Amino acid sequence: MNAANRNGVSSAERPQRAARLIHHPAALVALRLFLAAVFIYAAVQKIGKPLLFADEIRAYGVFDLGPLVYVTAIVLPWLELLCGLSLVTGVLLRGSALALAVLNAVFIAVISYRTIGIVRAGTPFLEVYFDCGCGFGATYAWKKLLEDAIYLAASLVVLTAPVHRFVVSFRRRSS
Repeated sequence: MNAANRNGVSSAERPQRAARLIHHPAALVALRLFLAAVFIYAAVQKIGKPLLFADEIRAYGVFDLGPLVYVTAIVLPWLELLCGLSLVTGVLLRGSALALAVLNAVFIAVISYRTIGIVRAGTPFLEVYFDCGCGFGATYAWKKLLEDAIYLAASLVVLTAPVHRFVVSFRRRSS
């Protein structure tokens, strides 16, 4: 008798149990509050310092000096703040979860791009260390990539959850 049969759970049932666990109402509220705390904190660190944040964005080499860097440095922290507040309040929850999933996918892409450039210059991957501009200070690139992957996964769990508690709904009731 294998381990799966001893505890009464077949290998086919495991993914369904895992989905029920991560979509449990308490787990979803905890994920929402976790993501909200991260993104509200990050936003507050950047909102009052758009020129410094623009310099950090420019260090990635994705944008040239110009209006797009400054617009991004002004808009991105406010978007993070609004998404964080949305996760707390439940207003436009799925839209915010989608926005955070997209943002984290972009963050992973640009951090990877910058990291590859540094590795090509001769620094070993595990030693790549820089301030990513996220508001949490300098860190190792591998650690930041792992964190952003966790934030991406958490955003996708919130986005795909079948039901949410503590949500403001704008659905019309039929009469």
